[in-house]
Amino acid sequence: MVVDDYGRGAEAVSAVLTVAGYEVRFVFDGLAALQTVGSWVPQVALLDINMPGMDGYTVARRLRGEILTQHIVIVAFTSLDEPTARLSGIDSGFDAYCRKGAAPGPLLRLLEALAH
Repeated sequence: MVVDDYGRGAEAVSAVLTVAGYEVRFVFDGLAALQTVGSWVPQVALLDINMPGMDGYTVARRLRGEILTQHIVIVAFTSLDEPTARLSGIDSGFDAYCRKGAAPGPLLRLLEALAH
């Protein structure tokens, strides 16, 4: 699942992941992410951090707090630099970090590594 308030970015990442063989759904905010997992539980959630309303840290904590989603892999997929994202990300339950806005190679390699 891709959660990002920037629609074109969410759609582009979802398209890349679909071509790579992943089943993907994307939503544009944290509340929609929490509603989506009520009917479909992903193996991985790529969360933007800076979103209006409910930020990625809050979404991660909420996913970790639910029995159905507490074990999914949560990746901070953000334009924030890694040290900044890690400050609150570890406490929020993120498993990994990937900087968005780059070529898809690093994200695909990260997902491959997390699958093993």
